[in-house]
Amino acid sequence: MTNMKTKRNLACISTLTIALATTAALPASANAWKAWEGQDQASPRAIYSDATDQQSALLTCGANGLLSAMITVKPASLPEQLAKNAPYSRSENASVMVGTADAYETTVRVIPAIDVIEARSHNAAAKVFNAAVIGAPLKISVSHFGDVETVLPEPNDAFRAFARVCEESRNEGKEK
Repeated sequence: MTNMKTKRNLACISTLTIALATTAALPASANAWKAWEGQDQASPRAIYSDATDQQSALLTCGANGLLSAMITVKPASLPEQLAKNAPYSRSENASVMVGTADAYETTVRVIPAIDVIEARSHNAAAKVFNAAVIGAPLKISVSHFGDVETVLPEPNDAFRAFARVCEESRNEGKEK
């Protein structure tokens, strides 16, 4: 009886070891930040998360260093969604919350045809940015779509290059 238990325990440990080794060989996240097509990889002004199994996000940085953001309402590729025809959008009040922090009330653009929310306000887009930086859940509440919740990918080289470019642009604007 003891011999049988030992064999079962060894089988469980072997299975767990194989599973862990296989997982370790995979990339940490299939969902990562990428420079938008046509952007300089070393200094992108637009990056996006490439998930298709969860909500995707796009962060852009203007010449003045101010952020804007887009997020898909449903799991989808953001480049594919934006390539679709979407002639109609409207403004809507929204609450943006990162983790358990207080909600930030703002106005966003809702694009129903492609299930996308656009935050043109720097403060709202900064919430999206910060959600990725701290790894906290992002929740955007709008009446048209309800609550949109996701966890964005952790910062990688593309994200850090984007952050550096935005910071440099903001600092240049302050010097003028």
